[in-house]
Amino acid sequence: MMKSFLMSLALVLSGCVQTVCAGTNCDCPSGETCAFDGCSASTAACRLNCEASATCTGTCGAACNVTCGGKACTHTVGEGSSVVCSGGTCDITCEGACTVATGAGTLKLTCKTGAKTAAGCE
Repeated sequence: MMKSFLMSLALVLSGCVQTVCAGTNCDCPSGETCAFDGCSASTAACRLNCEASATCTGTCGAACNVTCGGKACTHTVGEGSSVVCSGGTCDITCEGACTVATGAGTLKLTCKTGAKTAAGCE
């Protein structure tokens, strides 16, 4: 019994699986590759966090918050969302008005509606 518990625990601790989401809050640990599939284009107010050296993908609806500090982030966000690209390469598509901030990251921003500005999509 104890041996099977320890083996299960080792599998859980060994790395990131397809989703690392608890409800609409998702966090990808440093160095992992994560598909944030706990949110969809119709899910509002998601929080997606991609830590240092991680590679993350995901989609969320209106008013979500995305923090990309990883190696690469590819996200589609809805109207009123906020994105911070603090590291790596961030490929962000805004479905409506959104705000973006960059630190040391490289941002590729696509605006589906409205014009691209220094602060995001209007």
